[in-house]
Amino acid sequence: MPGKKFLITWHGHACFSIKDVDSGFTIMFDPFKPETGRLPKIDLQADIILATHNHFDHANVEAVAKWNSEKLIGFVGDRSIKQIKLRGILTYHDDVGGKQRGQNSVYVIGYNGGIFVHLGDLGHILNEDQVAKVTGFGRIDVLFVPVGGVYTIGPSEAVEVIKQLNPRIAVPMHYFDERLNKTVFSKLAKLSEFLDLWDGPIKKLNENSFEVVIGEIPEVTTVYVLKPPS
Repeated sequence: MPGKKFLITWHGHACFSIKDVDSGFTIMFDPFKPETGRLPKIDLQADIILATHNHFDHANVEAVAKWNSEKLIGFVGDRSIKQIKLRGILTYHDDVGGKQRGQNSVYVIGYNGGIFVHLGDLGHILNEDQVAKVTGFGRIDVLFVPVGGVYTIGPSEAVEVIKQLNPRIAVPMHYFDERLNKTVFSKLAKLSEFLDLWDGPIKKLNENSFEVVIGEIPEVTTVYVLKPPS
């Protein structure tokens, strides 16, 4: 029996959606407000909207909500919501226990046989307990990982976290884009700085989305580089 097919779309910065191709049911992570920069407006409404923390560039949940959407900001714990199994894991937005920028929730999604993880604005290497919780649903199919530094882990830490979690696919996010608000984001690392450090396979796509079929994803961790949305 063929595995479920999902469409993964990058909407810019740290915002991604996961859509079940058959049903159209959609989960979205970290939608941003306009002041994030000159990014295209997110032209999509999601059934479940998950913000990893309540900052302007991650928590514009109402803008992408339907009347009956489930909306969570900074959730920690385990829940079943509609068709998915959700785990929110407490982490921090910095490497000093949240004293600088507060808390961050890492989200783990179990949905129709697929396992998806969004790290949000993770600011530190994960400890053993956090790794166990993140990987508790099984091997991750798609991991969304920040690589830009300044507000999150940087290129070298991102490589380490990917190796800690051993996903099938890792998608870098939250890195320098000239369209981002220069006052806030001008010092983020460039994607190339992360790619120079990654010693595994890299797949460069000419679109801001890709499809995955559960059960047909490479065993060796592969970094997928998506084209910025336009």
